[in-house]
Amino acid sequence: MIALYPIKPIYTDKILSGDKKYELRKRLPDAETKYILIYSTSPVGKVVGYAQIRAFHKRSVDSLWQLVSGLSGIDEKSYLEYFNNSDEACAIEFDCVYKFARPFSVKEIRSTMSVPQSFCYVSQHDFSRIRRRKSTSV
Repeated sequence: MIALYPIKPIYTDKILSGDKKYELRKRLPDAETKYILIYSTSPVGKVVGYAQIRAFHKRSVDSLWQLVSGLSGIDEKSYLEYFNNSDEACAIEFDCVYKFARPFSVKEIRSTMSVPQSFCYVSQHDFSRIRRRKSTSV
């Protein structure tokens, strides 16, 4: 499975530079998800890359911070604010990350597609077509 994730530009920049190896979330996609498409939210508003998933992590808030602190792209204060009132925290660990040479609109995946609030799934057929676009490994 493939999931499309909307991510703020400050974090997509860190993912695409190789500085951010974990995407923090309050819930994870299906365990069968192998790739995520990286959608950079406003003002970019484009699919900027994709990543192969190495692992999913679901732990207590404190335990996950110990794992991801150096490679999550945020400081501890912001992390704790994000997971405030949560018993568990989740992270998607990236393996290989690819940056598209020309970012594109989600409408180029499917004309009826809109950007999800959290994430949505993309068909294998659509992802196979997307992966043919020119991209570079980061």
